[in-house]
Formats: sequence, C-alpha cells, structure tokens
Amino acid sequence: MAAGVFIPGGILTSGRVLQASKNKLKFRAVGGLPQGAFPSYASYVIEGTIDLRTHSGVATKNVFAGPPEAMSTIALPGLSRTIRITEVEDSGGVLRVRGVVDDRSQLHNGENPYIDITIDSGRDVASSSFMDSKVSLKLE
Repeated sequence: MAAGVFIPGGILTSGRVLQASKNKLKFRAVGGLPQGAFPSYASYVIEGTIDLRTHSGVATKNVFAGPPEAMSTIALPGLSRTIRITEVEDSGGVLRVRGVVDDRSQLHNGENPYIDITIDSGRDVASSSFMDSKVSLKLE
C-alpha cells in the first residue's frame, strides 16, 4: 500500500499512479524503534484509510517485535491505538492528518489523545509521534 496525492483514477506517489478506490486513500508507514544511532528492536506501524471526500477515516498505530526488516506479527502489549481521523489537509502533496484516539483508557499517563500524522508521498515518508518523540516512517 502507498500514500500520495489523490487524482482521478488513482494515487500519485513517487511519479507513478496507483489504483485506489474512489475518494479513498490507504496508507501504511513503518519505522524502527528506537530511532537514531541505536539498533531497532521494534517496528512502529501506522496504517489507515482516509475518505478524501469527507476528510475522515480510521488509522491504527501498533508496535511489533523486531526491526522493520525482520518484523514479527507479535504486537507489544499496551502500545496499540485506534485513531478516528477528524481532519485532512492537503498542502501541495503533503497530507496533514489529525485525529483522536478512540479508547482513551489505553493511554499512558500524560499521553496526548490527539494525533498528528504527516504523509509526504513525494519523499515516501510519514511522520508522527511515539511517546512524545517525533518519529519518521517509510511509506510502503
């Protein structure tokens, strides 16, 4: 799956058009945790579907055991979130997605229930936060 700018008949990403259902955008972004100079031992995955007509949708954030190149299907407990997308803004091919965590009882003390996700299809990256730190993810 990939993310990009909606155009009639598909999604433009990295100079190519991918088929998409009408007015829907599906995305999946993956990055290693921790980020920086340390080796990754977990994979942070954000994926979702956006209705571009209503600027709404649903996304999930999960953390899986193993780095992105060897990610398992085991989700680490207490780190999964379902996000209700409430706003989508297109700024010249970069989508700024805002939403709120559906089940706030899963949040850790001080964790913000409001989520921002930036999807830059031109660079094949997405960014968001994880435990109050900004993280960069690769679009798949």
